[in-house]
Amino acid sequence: MMYDMSSIGSLQERTPISARAAPASLQRPRSHFKQTPDNRQQQHEQDNVSIQNASQRSTHSNRVGMEEDEFGGLVLPPKKNRCTLPVASFALVLVAVSLIVTWQVFPTEEIVVKYLPKFEAPATPYTGEEAPGTTATSDNDKNNGQEGIEIDIPLENEVPISDATTVPSFMECPTDSDELCCNGSPQNCQLKVNETMFATLHNAMSTEEGDFTFGFNHYKTLEKAMVAGYRGINLDLCNCNNKLQFCHNVCDYGERLPQEVFTSVVNFLKEYPSEMIILIFQATTEKGPIVWNDLYDEMKLVQDFEDMMYVHPGEGEAWPLVGDLVKSNKRIVTFYFNGGTCTDDVCPEPFLPFFKYAAETEYQSANLDDLRNTQYSCQLTRGPGGFKGDFFAVNNFVTPPDPEASAITNTQKFLSERLTKCANFNGKRPNFVYVDFWSEGVTSQLVQYANKQMASQKKQEEEQELRS
Repeated sequence: MMYDMSSIGSLQERTPISARAAPASLQRPRSHFKQTPDNRQQQHEQDNVSIQNASQRSTHSNRVGMEEDEFGGLVLPPKKNRCTLPVASFALVLVAVSLIVTWQVFPTEEIVVKYLPKFEAPATPYTGEEAPGTTATSDNDKNNGQEGIEIDIPLENEVPISDATTVPSFMECPTDSDELCCNGSPQNCQLKVNETMFATLHNAMSTEEGDFTFGFNHYKTLEKAMVAGYRGINLDLCNCNNKLQFCHNVCDYGERLPQEVFTSVVNFLKEYPSEMIILIFQATTEKGPIVWNDLYDEMKLVQDFEDMMYVHPGEGEAWPLVGDLVKSNKRIVTFYFNGGTCTDDVCPEPFLPFFKYAAETEYQSANLDDLRNTQYSCQLTRGPGGFKGDFFAVNNFVTPPDPEASAITNTQKFLSERLTKCANFNGKRPNFVYVDFWSEGVTSQLVQYANKQMASQKKQEEEQELRS
């Protein structure tokens, strides 16, 4: 005997199909009538009528809400679309309002930063291989024969550069003279590279316009900054899944590709043949090893970039005049720091270890009060001790990046006071002025004025030496 177990969840046996009772409407107890031929015929007709009525009721039930096609078959009607335009619009409005409320009410950025991986800052004072024997500023280093240094700019001559769409007037070379012009002024050509001051972009790749997700250091791109007069570019180099990119400690939250940046630099220098650029690369090795030769390979893929790179004779050798670099078209100077390695311990010839040539001030100022504290913020923390280096870098920003603070630190008054104090504290004029949010304030204009001031002072000293 066969049993149908497909529609039950227990092990009970189903009633055999042959033993199932017929529908009540079709059951007729045989004892109720006598089975004569006439009765059998009458019963047969009644059964046919009952079956026909049941079939009609079933057919009518199945046809409710259905249509016939051209062949008489039944076709199900399409389901009613409940997602109307008003409903969809209302849903979109709810989503938008929810996102806005979440962004405004909850500390989204703080939460993201909290759970991002944290990286330890380099040691202070810096003691890496590229800066052996580093010491902080000593009493002997302070005011070492260069007192009374003053760095200033007349307030009435301030030129806003926030638009960065055209070259500002203070960076324009004269058009009515055949005299050599360098970085926006003929006077700059007479300065050696290590006598020149450079307005420098701290973490230049990290910009709002460049789609860095959060914690960006600038609103506008480094391309616009070059037009606005910035000649120093600091870039953090990362190895993200075996791919070099300029990122800010963390991959995938904003990046610039090396070839893209190098192409922009070359295009700028071709368009403005009187200008030079200093690139300062910082290795970020937490995501993968940095090999400086790999970055050099990226440079060689950009047409004319390698040909424009200056090769310095070596540590302790004299630096050329800016004018010499412009005339020889060797207008890209390259530094690196914070680790990284070189293939077979042989670094690319144009690459110079920054902290063998430069000393810098404290870079972890938390607020404006820290920056105003000369003893703290002007203290040398990285680079050759005793100011044996050729360059002096002043960090003029707070950590983490703060546009409101930069709107103050990049003003004429703050910059003049800070650079003057740090110069006199250490007995050397600054060369690199690191800033965040470069489009705020007058940094590049003050630097240009300071270079003219330095050139004029140098000329007077040379004339006096000739007379004596």
